[in-house]
Amino acid sequence: MRRIFMVGKVVAMLRGGKIAALFLSLALSAAAESLPDSVATDVADTNPRTWYVVQDHSWAPLAFRDRHGEPQGLIVDLWKLIGTKTGRPVQFELLDWQHTLHRVKGSREAIHGGLLESPERRAYLDFSNPLFQLRTALFVNARSLRQVLEPADLTQPIGITAGGFEEEFMRKHHPALALRLYNNNRALVEAAVRGDVDAFVADYPVGMFYLDRFTTPDQFRVLSVLYSRPIHAAVARGNSASLDEINRALNDISPEEMTRLTQKWISHREVETLPPWLLALVVASVLLMGVSFLLYHNAVLNRRLAAQAAEIRAQEQQVTLLTDNMTDWVWMVNEQQAYTYISPSVKKLIGYEAGELVGRDMGCVLHPSDRERAYAQLAHILAAARRGEFHGYRDSITRFGLAHKDGHLVWVEAAVRMFFTPTGEFSGAQGSSRDISERKQAEDAIRQLALNDQLTQLPNRRLLYDRLQQICAGCARQHQHCAILFIDMDNFRYINDNYGHDDGDLLLQQIALRLASGVRESDTLARFNGDEFVVVSEHLSQDVETARQQALMIGLKLLDLFEREFYLRDQPCKVTASIGIVLFNDDSKAVNSLLKYADTAMHQAKVNGRNRCVISDQHHPGSLNA
Repeated sequence: MRRIFMVGKVVAMLRGGKIAALFLSLALSAAAESLPDSVATDVADTNPRTWYVVQDHSWAPLAFRDRHGEPQGLIVDLWKLIGTKTGRPVQFELLDWQHTLHRVKGSREAIHGGLLESPERRAYLDFSNPLFQLRTALFVNARSLRQVLEPADLTQPIGITAGGFEEEFMRKHHPALALRLYNNNRALVEAAVRGDVDAFVADYPVGMFYLDRFTTPDQFRVLSVLYSRPIHAAVARGNSASLDEINRALNDISPEEMTRLTQKWISHREVETLPPWLLALVVASVLLMGVSFLLYHNAVLNRRLAAQAAEIRAQEQQVTLLTDNMTDWVWMVNEQQAYTYISPSVKKLIGYEAGELVGRDMGCVLHPSDRERAYAQLAHILAAARRGEFHGYRDSITRFGLAHKDGHLVWVEAAVRMFFTPTGEFSGAQGSSRDISERKQAEDAIRQLALNDQLTQLPNRRLLYDRLQQICAGCARQHQHCAILFIDMDNFRYINDNYGHDDGDLLLQQIALRLASGVRESDTLARFNGDEFVVVSEHLSQDVETARQQALMIGLKLLDLFEREFYLRDQPCKVTASIGIVLFNDDSKAVNSLLKYADTAMHQAKVNGRNRCVISDQHHPGSLNA
């Protein structure tokens, strides 16, 4: 176009005889032709560059395609707001999760809308300031919860989205668990609902979103929250210009704007609406058909309104029926922590009528034995909100002990969403609680079986190891000595050979009771193995020689307990013991090493003639002192 304009200008100048003007014009034309294309383009193009954002297409309610194929979700709205802040249009491309990472890697244009930061991703991506916080949970089929207390109890493959941070986390922190990979979260939850897997890992709002659509809420429950981390936007490594502009836009977003975005998608539900073309057609038809059609249309609308009103009444009846008969208790509290709504099902759970609790403080139903812990947990969350750790709301799943109206303790699991003002002040909460008393009793019983010896009811080896680790850490801080006394019965095989193993077990029970009567309340007595017992004595002197004498006195006191005879089949039975002792006052030695030193000292006591104590110096393993 520029060349055509100049040709016309030359012809005009020739006709007018303006030779000098002709040469000047040709020179200007040549100069214009010599300008770089980029300069010409920059001068002509005044449109801002488009933000090109890629994101997962099945990450609802954060990012997904609606029924019309349009991008929707919290991250989509957030990027539209960033586009407004920067004055740039935003174009979205929604893909399977793995493809989003490949799309951004090495690209100078593509931006990842939101993902978790990890060392592997930092190798090829640069991350923005946090967008918002996201929790990830392990969901387990409800029928498996009685057999599963922690992730390590799962024996079947766990469903997980391929290429996601969840896969990285599980392979690093739970390498023994088998994983089954799926292309996206929707396919993952659909597979779990079909029964392909009994458990799956997903971001908490995403898992709940798809479970709500594909099954009933009680089919899967959260076993544990694996982690809570911030979501970031990301660009290819080295694209600092785009990253700086994104961070400036994020800093310009006010807490009020962010709260509006998050609350919009907290209870997002797509609503069927009339498409614009149909509305335009209706308006055009009304104008063409006149008053008669208007009257007819009015009648149709009245019938529709009547049908919708009837449907709403039916839904209200269903909600009333549900809240009256559900086993869970649904509740809401205001900023003064007073109940504003209580579902009638509360009566089945803790015996109160809903009207008895509305308007009262939420702590009125806490059991006295659990009240202090519950208030401490609430104070911790409120302090974190004032420090700005939460924005808008915080979800949590916790256990509380409630007081039934007749006084007995009821254990419940509560799914709670707490809301906060932009300054971090508490503005209300809502949640649902369900009775887990039977599950709690089963867990306590299993824990009792796992940590206590069934014959003597003393702590077993596993619990002993746990307590020893805690004691090592404590004495390292306080610089006080502690002692391990390893006790082994002398010639106990004679009892089993001459009286039988049943009588041997009865004798071990008597020995356990006698040892328990001879140790301090602060000491730990455990059955280690067979006829071996261990006493851990804390709070000895900081001076090593004084502590050595104190430990020896404890050992001699325990030997005195065997001076009195035991009785088997109403006949007296004499038993003695050999004791090995080791002192420690820090956590520099492993628990296994300390027990090994004490065991070595015990064997030396047997070599020295039995029925005696030997002290081992753990700093010089070969040194034994009677």
